[in-house]
Amino acid sequence: MKLHVRLLEKWMEIPECAPEAAARSQLRHTLDDIGLEVKSVEVTPEKGVVFTIETLANRGDHLYVLGVARELAARTLAQIKLPTLAAKLSDRKASIPVRRITEKCPRYALLEMSLPAEMPLRNDVAAFVDEPGKHPSIVDILNYVQMEFGQPMHAFDADKIDGEIIIDLATKTEEIEALDGKTYKVPEGSILIRDRKKVVAVAGVIGCANSMVTASTRKVYVEAAVFDPTSVRITARAMGIGTDASHAFERGVDPEGIHIALKRLVTLAEGSAGSIPGAESAHALGVTYLEANVPEKRKVNVTLNHLRRELNMPRLEEVEIVARLKHLGYSVEATTVGKDRDFSLSIPSWRLWDCRSREDIVEDVARSVSLNRMRTELPALDYDAPAKNPIETVFQRVRAAVLGNGFFEVITKGFYSAADVALLESLHRGVSAQHIALKNSLEQSNSHMKATNILHATKLLAINRKRGVRAPKVFEFCRIFSKPAELPSDEPKERDALDYNYERDVLCLASAGRWSDVEWRKGESLEEYARLFKGAIAAIVKSLGCEFSVGKSENKFLHPGMQASIKMGRSVVGYFGVIHPTIREACDLKDDAFYAEFDLRLVYKLMSQVEAPAVSDLPPISRDLTLKIDLKEQAGRVLRILNELNLDSVTEASIIDDFRKQEEGFRRVTYRVTFQRADRTLKHEEVDAAMATLLDTLKSKHSIEMMM
Repeated sequence: MKLHVRLLEKWMEIPECAPEAAARSQLRHTLDDIGLEVKSVEVTPEKGVVFTIETLANRGDHLYVLGVARELAARTLAQIKLPTLAAKLSDRKASIPVRRITEKCPRYALLEMSLPAEMPLRNDVAAFVDEPGKHPSIVDILNYVQMEFGQPMHAFDADKIDGEIIIDLATKTEEIEALDGKTYKVPEGSILIRDRKKVVAVAGVIGCANSMVTASTRKVYVEAAVFDPTSVRITARAMGIGTDASHAFERGVDPEGIHIALKRLVTLAEGSAGSIPGAESAHALGVTYLEANVPEKRKVNVTLNHLRRELNMPRLEEVEIVARLKHLGYSVEATTVGKDRDFSLSIPSWRLWDCRSREDIVEDVARSVSLNRMRTELPALDYDAPAKNPIETVFQRVRAAVLGNGFFEVITKGFYSAADVALLESLHRGVSAQHIALKNSLEQSNSHMKATNILHATKLLAINRKRGVRAPKVFEFCRIFSKPAELPSDEPKERDALDYNYERDVLCLASAGRWSDVEWRKGESLEEYARLFKGAIAAIVKSLGCEFSVGKSENKFLHPGMQASIKMGRSVVGYFGVIHPTIREACDLKDDAFYAEFDLRLVYKLMSQVEAPAVSDLPPISRDLTLKIDLKEQAGRVLRILNELNLDSVTEASIIDDFRKQEEGFRRVTYRVTFQRADRTLKHEEVDAAMATLLDTLKSKHSIEMMM
């Protein structure tokens, strides 16, 4: 926004300074301090000092002089001098009817005015208009009023309007020729201003050339309205255009500002004859005003102690707070509540778009008081931890189980390329239609939202294997995206905590190579690796307080004969298995790899509310022993014996090998016994002692000896 200092001086007292020094005056520093950052300064003899100010996206009231004057008045506690306004508008209606048939235009006014053959601009207006004389005088006056009051207005040549004015929504894409001489396509759903035959303006964005005011225009209809900010923003972006009007409407104009802006327009247009000898003036002939509803009378409450605590200013006085808030336009009612003072604030109309909570009031007071007055040390903090969201709840429960099985957390991108989508389509016909494509992706590799994390996980495993990592094991809590089979309804409904329309939260695990990088013997067979991977999944399910089982699975991205579904109780919550060879080869991974995926919405719904036994994330110690087993003996019975010994710190016993030489009358069965504690790391001496006890028990009670 461009702020003319000379125009601001007409509204409030500002210390005078020469144009050469104005750029370095206290005014600039004050504007910076209240959040209206001055990006550049222009000084000319004709216009004086002009600041270019950076404004916030939610503060439409900072786009005009009155809004800036309010902020400065709240800081300096100075009075604002409002300019002259017409006493009232015409009692008659405009000569054509106006119909509003969309709720996206809550207020609309049409002022009919007659124009003289020549209407030179008043000097006090011409001084602040860019290129005075380039446009008809009525257009320059409208731009000037917007500069003062922030209300965009548009003038139609009355002789070019056919029959009536209609405000409605575009039912199809419309093509218009705009005031700038360019042709634009206006998207369906945009707010349009029509007469009986044609579109005459795109509401809040730009007018059409077919109703443009020219030097020969003798009667105009001046439009002043309030349009839905979101609709204006969408339309302007789709058209690829930005105007002063759209910039204002996108941020929200004052719903009560229409009448004031029109009265100011009438004052300036009719007053030109009085300020310029011999000049004729314009005349207001009638005005039609439509209103959908009365603007909300919003109130926000905040206490004195809350303001003092948030601003870290324990000595901030009530009288100062009330004075600054009133200068900002708030109506303040103060009452005593115990030892505190409660302020009930009526929100001014120009702040209805953004001011909704007491934190907004704290921000306004902070800017008017000055951040420089606040103490730099932090105030006392409230250490009450917020409630955990569903994802945090699940992560807390499964963290030890995942980390304890040697998995490392990773973060991957939420996108992949069209080539990746084609790869998935080759395995699962129709899956490409479920993908969400980006219309404006910056890179080809990020053109689609990922519908599964199996590609990123496989690529990550391949990179680590190429770098010499023997046992890459990764997990990720992430979100995947896909189009639902049925588009969501706009009707409100009760939803689960993790039920989204196009998104799902999942827990993914992937591993390849060796299961453990500390093993010295040859790598595990595919069957043994599958058992270990399944054990990690079982630990996760058990950490959630549920029974684990597997079922049939037909996931197209896993090996057809090497996959299973993950069950919590009787419900399927995910799947796991060997990654499909096509995906593995496309990702340049040489080893077989495993992948698992949990649907966290189902997991959260099914997880037991009773805290499951803690799973240690301290390092386990494994010992292998090969036992001499009679040919008639079942290896599984020996395994049960090992598990039933109830030795301290033994968490698991499993079979990892079964071998027999032809000339021997017995089998050599290798068992792996895992030791682990939840409270501390075990020492090897403790494990050696436990192994000695185990072997003695097997030999003395079951006549089972270890192979030497």
